[in-house]
Amino acid sequence: MDRSHLSAAGPVPPSIDAPAPTRREGERAKQPPRPGPHSPRSFSSPAGDWSSRGCAVLSGFVAVLARSADPCLALDLSAFANRKGCGMARGLTENRTRNTLLVVVVFGLCSFFYLLGLWRRSGSGGGDRIQTWVNEQTKCVQLSNLNFETHHSASDLPNGTSSSEIKAFQPCDEQYTDYTPCEEQKRAMTFPRDNMIYRERHCPPEKEKLHCLIPAPKGYVAPFPWPKSRDFVSYANVPHKSLTVEKAIQNWVHYEGNVFRFPGGGTQFPQGADKYIEHLASVIPIAEGKVRTALDTGCGVASLGAYLLKKNVLTMSFAPRDNHEAQVQFALERGVPAYIGVLGSIKLPFPSRVFDMAHCSRYKKMTVCITPLPEVNSVSEFAGGQLEPFPKRLNAVPPRIALGSVPGFSVQSYEEDNKLWQKHVMAYKKTNNLFGTGRYRNIMDMNAGLGSFAAALESPKLWVMNIVPTIADTSTLGVIYERGLIGMYHDWCEGFSTYPRTYDLLHANAIFTLYENKCKFEDILLEMDRILRPEGAVIIRDKVDFLVKVEKIAKAMSWDTRLADHEGGPHVPEKILFAVKKYWTITDKSS
Repeated sequence: MDRSHLSAAGPVPPSIDAPAPTRREGERAKQPPRPGPHSPRSFSSPAGDWSSRGCAVLSGFVAVLARSADPCLALDLSAFANRKGCGMARGLTENRTRNTLLVVVVFGLCSFFYLLGLWRRSGSGGGDRIQTWVNEQTKCVQLSNLNFETHHSASDLPNGTSSSEIKAFQPCDEQYTDYTPCEEQKRAMTFPRDNMIYRERHCPPEKEKLHCLIPAPKGYVAPFPWPKSRDFVSYANVPHKSLTVEKAIQNWVHYEGNVFRFPGGGTQFPQGADKYIEHLASVIPIAEGKVRTALDTGCGVASLGAYLLKKNVLTMSFAPRDNHEAQVQFALERGVPAYIGVLGSIKLPFPSRVFDMAHCSRYKKMTVCITPLPEVNSVSEFAGGQLEPFPKRLNAVPPRIALGSVPGFSVQSYEEDNKLWQKHVMAYKKTNNLFGTGRYRNIMDMNAGLGSFAAALESPKLWVMNIVPTIADTSTLGVIYERGLIGMYHDWCEGFSTYPRTYDLLHANAIFTLYENKCKFEDILLEMDRILRPEGAVIIRDKVDFLVKVEKIAKAMSWDTRLADHEGGPHVPEKILFAVKKYWTITDKSS
């Protein structure tokens, strides 16, 4: 086929004084086409209004189609161009070259970005590395100015979050420096002493709750890093010397200069916990991974739990808040898991069959009721399922999941939950590079689920207190213990059984969704502020509707906040609020 008539010659710009072109023989007079209701404006214009640039682009596409795509379509476009007065068969060589180059450049750019899009969507060729690099260059800097107006309307937010401003919270009086809401001494003395009832939890009614910020003592400093914190605690952080006198013979704690030193002694092992543990190991397989979770009642300053960590045993230690002032506070300041509690008239906040070992200090009597084990079909079968030795059990399928004992969870959903939280933790580490450095020793997961957040963080440098709220739809705490982790039940409408300033990092996943209309967000956040150390970190993952209100309250508590998109992108309604509690003490805030 002769394609000489498909040359890409550009149109000659029309002249105002130029005569109308002579019509060839047999050629009908040109009439401007009638514009249709949906026709583009350029295609309904007379030939005299046809722009030179439009002709150039059109002629370029004709040339490309003629060479490599569709000659028939090229003929149709050529005829159309001739009707528009583009003069496809006329023109100068310079215009032809210029216009052809223009079209080739435009076509090349379009093709490049089209192919780049296909390549990126395929996930091959390092496209993810490009995205990662872009995220690295832009993370954090813009997070504080995130704008949700495009995808989320602030007018629809609940509880007046879009309009009300929250007044800044003031510091509490100095007398509340070590305030524990549900173990407050004056309130405790009004309850019976039988069975240690007065040492149990007695939380204040609504009218007696504090709505202020618990101050840190003057001179407060960040705790020593682990493992040095096991042996030394700054006096300014826990300024109580009574135990150094009362328990001097038992080697609980010594006061030396401006620090407390913990030689490792206890009521039952004044010569040190190490020798005591070696004695226990002669009859109990402590070092083989079969004993991972332990319970220590009446723990004192938790030296047994501190030294069991050398054997990779995670101990839940507890003791009452009594005349042995600050014993649990010392334990947590040392970086050892502990909480305020007592064996009294109510059950401990744990499910059945969760500890590999229990250490009982001075029991006076035991209840006559023994919780029965699950039934088995033969003497060789393990009641409730057999656990893997640690650390293999951390990610193995827990028996409660494998046996279908936890409603709503299967082996598949358990494994998917593990992968999801590994992804979340990786994203956290990109935002906060202090993860895994030892900066955060005492960590709490306020709504732990299956414990996958703690499992993703597992390290000798830290431990996680996994909380399963009492109002959760399903009790998963047994699963958490079967993974070799620790935790307890708690209702976040009440104060937690710990001293102020005892956790380095708080993680709250959907906690405000769970407690919507159950109690005030303000009460939950004030409790978080109480138990968080100065310069401690907070990660709150929840719906953006709730985080808008939460961030306002957090700023009123003098937290530094930063709102970030979900890992899945800005269109996901779940967001992440990162926050840091500012350092201040009694003198700083009052001045």
